[in-house]
Parts: sequence; structure tokens; C-alpha cells
Amino acid sequence: MYLFLIFYVFLFLVCPQIEASDGPSVSSRYISYAIQGDLRPALDLFAQPNFQNDDASALELASQFQSRFIEQSEPKPISSGNRIIDSIAAVYREYWRRALMGELSRVESLVWLEASLEKAMQNEETTNVANSDEPGTGKRDSLGVFERLGDEIRKQGFHHLESPASPLRDLYIWKTQETASYTVKLTDQTRKVDVVFMSGIYSTGWKHYATLGLAATSGWIEDSKLYCVGWVYDLLSENFEISYLKHESRHLADLERFPTLSSEELEYRAKLTELAFAERSMSRLLDDFTSKSALNPSSPHAHANYRVTRNIYEQVYGKTFPGEAEPWLLVDAGRVNEAARELLVRNTMKLGELQQN
Repeated sequence: MYLFLIFYVFLFLVCPQIEASDGPSVSSRYISYAIQGDLRPALDLFAQPNFQNDDASALELASQFQSRFIEQSEPKPISSGNRIIDSIAAVYREYWRRALMGELSRVESLVWLEASLEKAMQNEETTNVANSDEPGTGKRDSLGVFERLGDEIRKQGFHHLESPASPLRDLYIWKTQETASYTVKLTDQTRKVDVVFMSGIYSTGWKHYATLGLAATSGWIEDSKLYCVGWVYDLLSENFEISYLKHESRHLADLERFPTLSSEELEYRAKLTELAFAERSMSRLLDDFTSKSALNPSSPHAHANYRVTRNIYEQVYGKTFPGEAEPWLLVDAGRVNEAARELLVRNTMKLGELQQN
């Protein structure tokens, strides 16, 4: 079994651009901090002297950040209708908050998470599946806390994903799902894929929590199937057909051919695949990849964005990526399509050579 998480940014679809006078928008900078798993720089972002002059949407974002991460006074999320599920989801939200704000180190936050889950599953309101074991079998001791967590969630009649999603552990919990099949054309092959559309979602992962709903993991690959948060996508849009189906089908193909490929390399190749096919969404993709890029190997998405934008620019223009605010203003989509395909071919050849050595 392999698992690969799918990341999606909502900013360009549901949030108006909040332009700062000296570069990227407040929201873009906030998302960049959040998806790297460190919200401490946001304290300075929202405390800048000229911040009160920014767009009202930026002020609202600052207010939401203050309520969730500083005052811890935001309203409770909508209940799943199951106290056990709500209790587990609450433990993860607190784990994410402490880790994102640097209250605990990565190691300390994991220790806290495991101890808190143990306590939640031993609570008198929680029917722990391990408690039904026969005395002396040792089954409970032989299962890790995350395995027993999965047993408990399934016992309550819910589906779930619990996994590492660097730099934090992730948790998705949903109630219902249905499967549809698609035929997807990539740059080098055509393949059929099954997509599992999830609904009734009660825990939406650490990126959604960290970004205050502006970005999220919108699905994942597991056992050769694509899992999808259905409400995120217009199924007739390029966003679904290219940024979801082609992007994730590239992951499937690459994981089969190069099973040990790193998350960053998988993301790099999938983002190039998007740019190889994009037409109407090209400007949005290039701007999005650029604003969410960082020279940070510990953040696979941000680092892949950095590589993609720099390599595409050099391939199209024959020079290094500039520091100007709008590097893609006059770019031709067809040239980007061609550049992305060429970069994919070269990368595939390189990976094949490395695999043979």
C-alpha cells in the first residue's frame, strides 16, 4: 500500500486578493507560513505598522488568527453527532495549534498527541476496541496508538485517514463515500483511475486548520485509488480535470515506476504535468506556484513550487527567475506547455538512469 496526500489552495477561488503595497498579499504570505508548519512569523505579519490600512479581508484573517491561535476563543466546529469522533478531532486540533505556534517542539508535540489520544480512548465515554481483548492476549500492547485509533474510528461507523504529512501528522474523518471511474490522458500514457468522493467530513486536516480554511489537503492516493473531497472541485473545470485528475494520475504512474520517489520529486513532476496541459487556468497556476514557493526541502509542496517556477522560467525565457512582482504577466501558455513537457522528459530520463545505477 502507498499513500500520497493531495494539496489544494482555495485562495484564488474563495478569497479576494488582499494586495500589500510591497509585494505578495497578506493572505498569500500567511498561507506560505502555514503550509510550512510554522505560524510564528504570522505574529509579525499581523503586527506590521501599516497593517490597519490593508483590505478588510486581511483584517478579518487577522481576527480569525487571533481567535484560533492566540485567544483560543473561536466557536466549536460543527459536531459529527458522535462524542468519540468529536473528542478525537479536538485532540488533533490542539496538537496542531501547539505545534504550529511553537509551544512544543516537533518531538514534544508528537509525545503530547500520543498521550492525549491514549487518554481520550480510555475515557469512560469512549469504547476502546482494545478493552474487549481477552486478558493476557497482549493485543493492546502490540498495537500502536494510531492503529488503535483507526480501529476506534471504524467501530464508530466512520472512514478516516491518519498519517504523517510533513511536518505534522494529519487526520481526516468522513462519514460517506462513493466511487467513479475516469480515463486520464497524461503526457506519456493514458490510464483508468477510480476516484473515491468523500462527504460528511468532520476533520479536514492540519493544512485546512493552519490556513484558516484557505488551503487544504483535498484528497490522497491509497491502494491505487484517488480519494477526493468532492465539494472542493467543479467536476467540469480544468481545476478538476488537470489540477486534480492529471496531477494525481501522474502520482499513480510515478509511484508505480519509481516507488521510492520523494514527496518533493513527486510534487515537482505532478505540477509540471499540470502546466503541460493547462490553458484557461495557466495564469492562476503560475501565480499560485510562485506565491507559494520556498527554498525549503522540509516542505515538499513549497519546495516543488520553487523548482517548477524557476525551471519553467529558465526554459521559456533562457534566463534566471527575476525578482519582479509579476514575472508571468505576458507569458504564452503554449510555450509553458512545451517547456513543462520538455522538463518532464528530461526528469524522467534522469530518474531512469538513477534507478539503473
